Amino acid sequence: MKSIAIVGLSRFGLSLVEAFSKLNVELVAIDMDEDQVRKAGEFIQNVFIADSTSIDSLRAAGIANVDHAIVAIGQNERINLTTSIISVIKLKELGVKEITARADEEDYAEVLTLVGATNIVMPLDIAAERIASKIAAGNVLDYFNVRKDYDVYEVKISDDFEPLPITHLDSRTRYKINILLIERNRVLHVPTKDTILEPGDEIFIFGKKQDIPRVLSIFN
Repeated sequence: MKSIAIVGLSRFGLSLVEAFSKLNVELVAIDMDEDQVRKAGEFIQNVFIADSTSIDSLRAAGIANVDHAIVAIGQNERINLTTSIISVIKLKELGVKEITARADEEDYAEVLTLVGATNIVMPLDIAAERIASKIAAGNVLDYFNVRKDYDVYEVKISDDFEPLPITHLDSRTRYKINILLIERNRVLHVPTKDTILEPGDEIFIFGKKQDIPRVLSIFN
């Protein structure tokens, strides 16, 4: 079972704790704020008041043994950036192999990478991109960036859509996208060559960021 540490329990860190608590992982979380630790304790047992800039505190919380640590500290204040940087350095000293760090600006991402973060996540950019994608295409229910330029869009087919055999769409050749799943009447289906796309279907489309918008208008 994979072990994961969440360092910093602001809104983003708490959201991660809640999400990971539903998965098959061993989870430990720390923060200096007693109230935030209490909130995280509603989801998991292994949560501690600890200083992430202290290697002894990290070791006492059991973080030296995790497979992956996530530094989820927001950088709305300069002191928080300093805390993030030192936390990454201490995690690296402990021997944690995978360290994901939150960065709220591009410059911060560069610094955190330089001091040892193996992955960078920019939640503010992700949120903005998701909102933009939803608003720009009214039939987009949700949006997920998989890696770099590859996205998954959850799209609702309009109610006045004419039923269309998936083979007639020829999505791979014409649009360079794949339809991964179809949700119909709250039941998920993996599409086959015999699948017919119907009004009201919710479909999950995978492809490059620049290719997906070309096919969205068909379902709108």
